[in-house]
Amino acid sequence: MNTVVNGLLFVHLFAAAMGVGGGIAMSQVGPRLVAAPAEQRDIWWPLATALTRISLIGLMLLLVSGPLILWLKFNGPAGLGGWFWAKMVLVAAGVVAIGVMEGAKARFRRGDEGAGRVLHAAGPLIGAIMGGVILCAVFAFN
Repeated sequence: MNTVVNGLLFVHLFAAAMGVGGGIAMSQVGPRLVAAPAEQRDIWWPLATALTRISLIGLMLLLVSGPLILWLKFNGPAGLGGWFWAKMVLVAAGVVAIGVMEGAKARFRRGDEGAGRVLHAAGPLIGAIMGGVILCAVFAFN
C-alpha cells in the first residue's frame, strides 16, 4: 500500500507543478492576449489554450489524487486539524475562481471585451488562492 500512496503523492506533486507552471506561463500570455488588437489575438489563442489545458489536467489530477491519498494514508480527514480545513476552503475557492476565469475566457474569445477585466483580476487571485493552498498543506501535513 505504501507504494500506491507514494505513486499517488508523485502524481499529486507533478499535477501541482502542472498547475503552477501553466499559471505562471499564463501570467505572461494572458495579458498579452487581452491587450492585443482583435485581429492579432489568433496568434495567442493556441498557446493560451495549450497552457490552460495543462493547468486544467493538473487540477483534475489533484482533485482525484488528493482524496485518494487522504483515505489511503490518513483514513479520512477525521484526525486532521484546522489547517487541513482551511486548505479545503481555499481549494473550493480556487476551483470556483478557475471556473469563473474559464467562463470569462470563453466570453472574451466570442468577442466580449468586458470579460478581459475579469481575466486580469482572476489570474492573480487564483495564484494567491493556490499559494494559500500550498501554505495550508505544509502546516496540515507536516
